[in-house]
Amino acid sequence: MMAGSLWRSCLVALLAGGLACLSLPPFDVWPVLFVSYTMLVWLLDGTVQGRPAKWRRFGAGFAVGWCFAFGYFVPSLWWISEAFWLEPEKFAALIPFAVAGLPAYLSLYWGLAFGVAAILWIAGWPRILLLAGLVGAGEWLRGHLLTGFPWNLPGYGAGSLDGFSQAASLVGIYGLTVLVVVVAAAPSVLRDTGRSAPSLPGRLVFPALVAAGAVALHVWGNTRVASYDAALIESTDNSTLVRIIQPNISQKDKWDPAHAGQIIATYLKLSGMPFADPPTVPPIVVWPESALPRLLGEQDALRAEIMSSLPPGSPLLTGGLHRITDDTGRASIFNSLLAIPADGRIAARHDKVRLVPFGEFLPFQWLLEPLGLRQIVNLPPGFSAGSKDRVIRLAGVPAFAGFICYEAVFPRSRPYASRPEMLVNATNDAWFGTSGGPHQHLGHARFRAIEQGVPMIRAANTGISAMIDSAGRVQAMLALGTVGHLDVAMPAVMAATLYAAIGDIGFLALLVLIAAAYLICRRMKKFCVPDVHEN
Repeated sequence: MMAGSLWRSCLVALLAGGLACLSLPPFDVWPVLFVSYTMLVWLLDGTVQGRPAKWRRFGAGFAVGWCFAFGYFVPSLWWISEAFWLEPEKFAALIPFAVAGLPAYLSLYWGLAFGVAAILWIAGWPRILLLAGLVGAGEWLRGHLLTGFPWNLPGYGAGSLDGFSQAASLVGIYGLTVLVVVVAAAPSVLRDTGRSAPSLPGRLVFPALVAAGAVALHVWGNTRVASYDAALIESTDNSTLVRIIQPNISQKDKWDPAHAGQIIATYLKLSGMPFADPPTVPPIVVWPESALPRLLGEQDALRAEIMSSLPPGSPLLTGGLHRITDDTGRASIFNSLLAIPADGRIAARHDKVRLVPFGEFLPFQWLLEPLGLRQIVNLPPGFSAGSKDRVIRLAGVPAFAGFICYEAVFPRSRPYASRPEMLVNATNDAWFGTSGGPHQHLGHARFRAIEQGVPMIRAANTGISAMIDSAGRVQAMLALGTVGHLDVAMPAVMAATLYAAIGDIGFLALLVLIAAAYLICRRMKKFCVPDVHEN
């Protein structure tokens, strides 16, 4: 491929990225990944050919990778702009950033990964491992640098495959991303040509081995899930009952003082609904993120009213704003998950650690604020971030770890100090209407359950509220945009997963193995790497 045709490669890469986004919720069409990533390898083959200079290879590879990612992120993240349409007179300036600027930034990581891949490109099957490892490393950086934004990692494209997705319990979502790229790109070696290229039977070896490995992993995952189900059937334990509340309050009404009384009444009514089958043990009631337009920590009478409306003896886990004032009188506002036992006191809380950029805080405030930009939720004195994730223990409630809103898209890369028995995701996706955003958010949250082997309660203001079991399967849910409550038994906890024990070390080990295989094959090029990039 000559330099003059690079723009054609970029156009094809753009289209391939758009096709790849169909693997994500709500579509879940995972077979498109084989087409997209196979095309990507062939595009890089052409990009490298005829460009002996490393800087030219890097530039061409960067362009192809950036275009693929831009084509992937624009259609899969356009819904972020929905939040800015709630008050367009204030935030219209951010809409182009949301639709194009954010995808352009996220695509830089892919551009860098592909640029490096182009420099190191070698022929044959090792290039598949090289590309997968660099994409995985780039995505890990995307999830960590500048507070991180690990939304729509390629690994989430396997979310509809219950068996294969269990690999996240071993190597996490970043490791699963590497595996997805290897499997999806493997068919590209069938097209290899050149003097030293193997015959068709020889070219079938690598795709066949990868396919066998993928099938084995899928079978192992299904066996893991089946063993979990069998243990549930044999268990005589009485599960904890959970009542999840979904009030479906629009974002425009949520903080309007005129609607405060109605909002509180809605929560009390849904929480106090009679049970079809009255439980013998008080159920846990769970409300979504920032449920009430009140600071519950400063409203003793309101907390007493709330607790009296719940089933007798029930504890409440609710999202809520919480204010702390230090000795100097300086106030800090936290977006918190509050644990309130039946006596009405706030016994524990999880403060949101990862605030939403441009939503709850303004990055590079010193630069952007003079330009007229500010965060969407402009609550004086602004939000403060929590210091750390932790497991909360409270009498009558299984030990739990909290995830507020988009914290659920961040894998727990380091083990918890003690093992949780459930995960609680309180969120408010009303910002994004009925777009694909809430579906993607639910799909990402499922993987936190798989990684830890722990069930997740998900309470969402407008949906999608759900009970997710320890294998990441949705056991019960409330549809997006509906009002209601969900009474469901807490699924059992699985045995501790490898990922729960070692975090991202498994992913890093996978990258080391890929690097070792690549270096060995590069060293022994005449034995295992046919030359397919002849001019």
